Amino acid sequence: MAGALRSAVGGIRSLRDLIRRHGRALEADLRSEYGVRLRDLYTGDLTWRELISYVDGLPPGSRVRTALNGGRTEPTPEAVVLADIFDMLQHVDWHIVASNVDKKAKLPKTPKPYPRWWTAAPKAAESKRGDRLVRLEAARARRRERADAIAAGLIA
Repeated sequence: MAGALRSAVGGIRSLRDLIRRHGRALEADLRSEYGVRLRDLYTGDLTWRELISYVDGLPPGSRVRTALNGGRTEPTPEAVVLADIFDMLQHVDWHIVASNVDKKAKLPKTPKPYPRWWTAAPKAAESKRGDRLVRLEAARARRRERADAIAAGLIA
């Protein structure tokens, strides 16, 4: 989350970019978590400093964090611990079964680890997302060029 907010020049610019890209998710998170409206920022009831504090304090399962991760939820500490416990119990069970197998028999397959969606990123989704961002930036550049040409009187 901190990387998303401080990746650009300053904190306010990063927050404005976050609002532009994920405004609906941010509005919903602020409302559900803190009872604050995003429009309070523009009426003066909410400062930029308060907003960045609220955004930094959002829980792992929040809509903004999910949107920043490309639609994948962040794991809670409990989910990580439960996955580790599951793997440990699978291995203990496998060792018990393997130690009781006849010497001439084939050993059972080792257990597969619990799937951890938070460790491996899907390659296809990331490339799609990157292509989309490139197309969006190109469209914005064309729009700016057209607006400049209209302002200069080159086109109507």
